[in-house]
Amino acid sequence: MERAGPVLALILLIAGTALYEYFTVPPDDRAFLTARNFANILGQWSFVGIVAIGMTFVIILGGIDLSVGSMVALAGGVSIYALNAAAEKWPPGVAIAVAIVAGLAIGPLMGLINGIAIAKGRLAPFVATLGTLAIFRSLVVAPAEGSEIRSQVASFAKVGGVGVPIPFLGPDGGFLNVRVTVLIFLGCAIAAHLILSRTVFGRRIYAIGDNHRAARYAGIPIERVTIAVYTIAGFTCGLAGLFNASRLNSVSSSSLGLFYELDAIAAVVIGGTRLQGGSGRIWGTVIGVLIMGVVSNMLNMLGVSNFYHGLVKGVIIMAAVLVQRPAQAD
Repeated sequence: MERAGPVLALILLIAGTALYEYFTVPPDDRAFLTARNFANILGQWSFVGIVAIGMTFVIILGGIDLSVGSMVALAGGVSIYALNAAAEKWPPGVAIAVAIVAGLAIGPLMGLINGIAIAKGRLAPFVATLGTLAIFRSLVVAPAEGSEIRSQVASFAKVGGVGVPIPFLGPDGGFLNVRVTVLIFLGCAIAAHLILSRTVFGRRIYAIGDNHRAARYAGIPIERVTIAVYTIAGFTCGLAGLFNASRLNSVSSSSLGLFYELDAIAAVVIGGTRLQGGSGRIWGTVIGVLIMGVVSNMLNMLGVSNFYHGLVKGVIIMAAVLVQRPAQAD
């Protein structure tokens, strides 16, 4: 049940939403059980999903990262600033390449700072990442004075906004355009699964999260593994920030990535990863992201105000932790 629980929850959620639509919506207006709707759900939640992949590493290690939303915002802002600066000297193609490199480089750097503060500075993960949450957000808000950072290269929007045609899923068996970020999310999930399940590094992450003292006695380089894990989390935030900035061709310095930490932690916990560390699976996190997406889709279908979505997410997190309590007690 610990492994199958998230899948069963997703199936029940989809079935319940489909039944509600069946009895309340005219046949011609029903759209929930369509490939297009689920592609839209994945597209909207793929950014949170990419961040949640990195968060899974952190939580399995026994840590937490509250700065992921701020890292997404700063990575997006840095990529736009680098794009605009490069566009003044070089052609658009070169400027876009510079923006991609800048966005992907700043993410691991921010994660490295978190990892060093925790591993070398001996700060509690909650305290360290709470501090960098404020620092990273200020670094993107202050230069923009809280306003929007706009791209000067229109073609930059193609990087994150391009759709990939998938055959046989569209209307009448035709092509269905799926956002490239969905494929990146799934690619990150596959890579993360292989790292956690097939490498020595992955086994060390589980060992540290399960029993920190025993891992130290076993000779595992805890500091290096901790720094590497938070650097991976930073990389996923850089990836999400870059593609978010590209999709919108701008960055809202004060709101981009806001509450991503809540959504990412919720997806990881719903997927079966224990907050105490030492146990969890990447594919559980993927299911958790889908559950969060379907819940959001269902709330929109019911006409529930966006102001209440946070309440629902909070209840889901608490319920997921309560369900885990018997396993944690063992």
